[in-house]
Amino acid sequence: MATLSRIRDKGAEPTIDEVLVLDTVFANEKLSELFTPETYHVIDYDQEWDEGRTNSYFPEYKTTSAKFFNADTNTTTGVYKFGDVESGAMMSLHYKTMPYSNNKYHFTEPFLIYDMYAEVTHNGKVFTETIIKAEDTLKTKGIFVPWH
Repeated sequence: MATLSRIRDKGAEPTIDEVLVLDTVFANEKLSELFTPETYHVIDYDQEWDEGRTNSYFPEYKTTSAKFFNADTNTTTGVYKFGDVESGAMMSLHYKTMPYSNNKYHFTEPFLIYDMYAEVTHNGKVFTETIIKAEDTLKTKGIFVPWH
């Protein structure tokens, strides 16, 4: 099963569930004042695999067996750029994902968002809104590590 998960997760370009991202943005009180489902538009999108095993949040990848079987941590870093037609606000939504197994068969959800924040520009003002804190997510969820 771990081999099948790894092949599925790394066999294609990383993509995240856009509906989940939009639901998360529109559920945020501060962001929903500037961005609505009827007036937002996506300007740009990028998501890339993270290189190496150096992520300080995941020491599980520093064990000997994990180093032998894994060239990286299977994590990704991405950004969405949004605009809103009515409010004129612009937002860069930064996020990080990790593989997560939420069942007894250890078949992973490849992209659990564990960190997300938005950099918003509106009427000449810039602010940063933290949406998902890595520390809070990692208190209850652990990264899925094949063969460690």
